[in-house]
Amino acid sequence: MYGYLVADESALDEAEKARYQQLYCGLCHALGTRYDLPSKIGLSYDMVFLVMLLGSLYEPAEDTGSERCAVHPMKEHAYCVSSSTDYAADVSVALAYHKLLDNWVDDRSISARAGMAALKRSYETARLRAPHACSAIERELARLGELERADSDRIDEAAACFGRALGEIFAWRDDFWAPQLRTFGLHLGGLIYLMDAACDYEHDSKQASYNPFIASGIDPAHARDAIANVAGAAVDAFERLPLERDLHLMRSVVYAGIWTPYNRCYGTETESDDA
Repeated sequence: MYGYLVADESALDEAEKARYQQLYCGLCHALGTRYDLPSKIGLSYDMVFLVMLLGSLYEPAEDTGSERCAVHPMKEHAYCVSSSTDYAADVSVALAYHKLLDNWVDDRSISARAGMAALKRSYETARLRAPHACSAIERELARLGELERADSDRIDEAAACFGRALGEIFAWRDDFWAPQLRTFGLHLGGLIYLMDAACDYEHDSKQASYNPFIASGIDPAHARDAIANVAGAAVDAFERLPLERDLHLMRSVVYAGIWTPYNRCYGTETESDDA
């Protein structure tokens, strides 16, 4: 999912950009304090979206501070953390571990194997801290792996696997909001999977790797309308949640930022129509 749940910074004012960076640095801080330096491989703006979503819905208390880090040792950076940041750190570790596992299975990458070894203890800790999310990730990615090994052309089912995993990740607590969070995650995760498959289409074609668009005989350049329908369902589920804090920031993700990688590969809708 890396690189899709990212804000469209052209739509943000300076205060929002500063807030976004504070939340990012907060996630980095949480990974360092709850885990270790290797665990920061899971740091991403994608997981900052999870921090904002759960923080806006549940409004946990936030703590702020500033510190120097290995990447920026000469200047202190402000950070903001909460219990939703801690949970996002746990999920970040889990997703990073499984991303490395997927790379190892697909390519027998030595670097992926080394990364898995570095994250093994942290992942075991994440499974204890966020058992529901980690179980869902393991279960749904295992099912997705079965579809990939079968070279399945059931593109909707493949997308639903990642959607269900993200839905369970979003369902932080077993409460009134869990069903709507699962619905949002289901559609958003499906959208991310389709966009990622579309952006990997050319590479996977050359490498003879599994891709649901290849298996189903669909050219992703002509799938914008279908992908937009999934995006519409995700937006509808998002807008049904009573979110206020960081709402404009999150909207810059789900309305615009999420389309950036696809548009980079296939152009804007107008350009596609002209082609």
